[in-house]
Amino acid sequence: MDRTAPFAEVVLPAAVEGTFTYRIPNELASIVPGVRVVVPFGRGRKLHAAVVRRLVHEPPPGRQVREVLSVLDEHPVVTQDQLAFWERVANHYLCTLGEVMLAALPPQLQLSSTTRIVATDTTPSAVVDDRRLTLLLDALERERSLSLAEAGDLLGVKDPIRLAKVLIDSGALGLEERLAAGYRPRQVRHVVLVATERSEDRIRHWFAELERAPKQLALLMRFIERSHWVPGQPAETPMTGLLSSSDAGRTALAALVKKGLFTIEERPDSPPPVTRPMAEVPALSTAQQQALSELQAAMEQHGTTLLQGVTSSGKTELYVHLIDAAIRSNGQVLYLLPEIALTSQLIARLQARFGDRVAVFHSRLTARQRTELWMALIEHPDRHPVVIGARSALFLPFRKLSLVIVDEEHDPSFKQQDPAPRYHARDMAIVLGGQHDAHVLLGSATPSLESRYNADQGKYGSVRLTERYGASVLPGIVTIDLRRAHKERRMRGHFTPELLGSIGATVAERQQVILFQNRRGYAPIWQCEQCGHIPECVHCDVSLTYHKRDHVLRCHYCGRSYPPPAFCPECGSARLKMIGLGTERIEEELALHFPEARIARLDQDTARGRHGLERILGAFAEGAIDVLVGTQMVTKGLDFERVSLVGILNADRLLNFPDFRAHERGFQLMAQVAGRSGRRGRMGQVMIQAFDVAHPVIGFVLGHDVDGFLEHELEHRRVHNYPPFTRLVRFTLKHRNEERVAAAAAALMARLHPDFGDRALGPEVPSVAWVRDQHIRNVLVKLRRSDHASEKHMVDEAFRALKASPVHGAVRLIVDVDPV
Repeated sequence: MDRTAPFAEVVLPAAVEGTFTYRIPNELASIVPGVRVVVPFGRGRKLHAAVVRRLVHEPPPGRQVREVLSVLDEHPVVTQDQLAFWERVANHYLCTLGEVMLAALPPQLQLSSTTRIVATDTTPSAVVDDRRLTLLLDALERERSLSLAEAGDLLGVKDPIRLAKVLIDSGALGLEERLAAGYRPRQVRHVVLVATERSEDRIRHWFAELERAPKQLALLMRFIERSHWVPGQPAETPMTGLLSSSDAGRTALAALVKKGLFTIEERPDSPPPVTRPMAEVPALSTAQQQALSELQAAMEQHGTTLLQGVTSSGKTELYVHLIDAAIRSNGQVLYLLPEIALTSQLIARLQARFGDRVAVFHSRLTARQRTELWMALIEHPDRHPVVIGARSALFLPFRKLSLVIVDEEHDPSFKQQDPAPRYHARDMAIVLGGQHDAHVLLGSATPSLESRYNADQGKYGSVRLTERYGASVLPGIVTIDLRRAHKERRMRGHFTPELLGSIGATVAERQQVILFQNRRGYAPIWQCEQCGHIPECVHCDVSLTYHKRDHVLRCHYCGRSYPPPAFCPECGSARLKMIGLGTERIEEELALHFPEARIARLDQDTARGRHGLERILGAFAEGAIDVLVGTQMVTKGLDFERVSLVGILNADRLLNFPDFRAHERGFQLMAQVAGRSGRRGRMGQVMIQAFDVAHPVIGFVLGHDVDGFLEHELEHRRVHNYPPFTRLVRFTLKHRNEERVAAAAAALMARLHPDFGDRALGPEVPSVAWVRDQHIRNVLVKLRRSDHASEKHMVDEAFRALKASPVHGAVRLIVDVDPV
């Protein structure tokens, strides 16, 4: 690294193409890659905290180069490995480095300036006769500066600069850019013994001096105990601990400071040392031990290995053995999960094994907590060798990564949908592992077709675990024909007598039930019986879902809420009915059937809040809930010993969806939720209600036939040339004007068709073609696996050409590589 290079190439935290070069002034010559620097960007004076990518000797030709204003970090906060990983992500997903930076860095390390109106020493050149401007001047005389939001609220306008322009032009007011205060290490106040009072004689003097001040004397004695004072040596102890361990309060401490015995000093909080020893890893069953041996052999031969183990086979215990080996060889482990909901149970299990070596990283942590873990991994990489997290944990600053585990690797939640980068954490985990020369282990009971195909082709190692742990066996699965039940008028609400009978028997035996319905709310449709009118969102092309608890109609696309109508807005009829089934309605119907049962619901509505998920899952684990009704949140990797019945209310909704992955998703969801049943010796039961009980996918679920389903679905994908036999790129075009978005989509197809022919599909009008006042068109491109890199380059050229088009540039164009 050349420290004498006079220019810094930086990554800006913004969705702008490329990197930008700034001159390094002589007083900042210590700048190195990975530190954050404050730079101006754009025509205005907006300031950003950019990350230095590298130092260069020459600026780009033909560009005006501005100077770095200041340096925010003494040492790099982003490693060279991370910068290289950011580039891989940006290149693969056709997005900018700035967008990757925004996704990667914790919020407190991302800084941009805000514009403030400031008072100057210049007197207004004319008499101010506008009452609002007088009010502004008076406020600035007191505050010296106001943010634009504060000034707008004061003046009652959206744009205060326009109103105050006359004063700004005359120099009476000015504008400045102020960078918000960023992350500062947590400060701890320490009580420190003054240097002149450290001797044994002086301490004896203080004992005598404080005889008539018993609280101050007690505080001194506690200080000596907690600081392990040695005569003549420095002594200190944290103030909070000192005060909480003694009867004396802050008044006594302040008195001793005033008398000259103590001083109070602030310094950054240092993390506590690792104290809990690692517990012994559990003994494995014969099948687990064999699988572990096969895993270790496969991981020596392949960078990535797929572990396909039936539900409740004990895959986590194999992970624990591998994690233990990684820690003992001084490596770091990244354990990825698709949902935050899964972390609480797993954290408890891993912390029982590895103590406080385990750290957690996900979006529900506070901004400070995420930043503190980031900085801890930079400064103390040995302190937390195990990190459990959702997909964003990929971007943490690992230095000695040796093992990456992607649990439930099939789960679509690993794919980031919005905003860019629209990355798949499983795929990027494989890239990250290759970059660090770390082993990557993918685990699932129902692996994705892509992973199973790669394993079958020899690209990945492959290990199977085919039996459940201990005495537990796979649950018995039965189907219930909804068509026949409706025809025979045996339905009781949305439940068949068979399912209700099993629920009642299970609750009576003090066992637990999980009911799965992949739609939240009370009823999907609120319809007029007379004219058939269905209320729709004013801003989206979608019907509104009724939420009974809040008594609102809610759009699940844009989130807006509407009051339910008392009369049909089309014909005036009061005959309005609710059609369909959501988790809220199931919960209500169950309460009528089983008034004594303890029923709870787990979906996006009930899991809101920082501790919503943990509260519901904790109560269910403790047996305080008899029946848990939920969306796909209840299907993923949860382990509850008393669950003996799982009910799927309407399997047809999972399978009849216009997407080539619908059958794969439906099979995975049903097989996974079925796997929650009978995990502790007692044989569980699964009941599937469906109108089409003869559907082949349901047949594979009945037989627990994962391999049969994968083989059947792979042949279907092969015939229609879908992944894993091709790679996909999907373009989504949006604009308020339907004609403009349609014209832009046609222009994109015209660019793609010469290179891709019938492998460019569209433009397609999606089933929901208008969301948030934006009209939508889709274009899908199939890339050959053998040549996908060069073909993706052609796709990128078409993407950039359309974005740069003066005719179609106003149309928002979203590119999604490997959509799910």
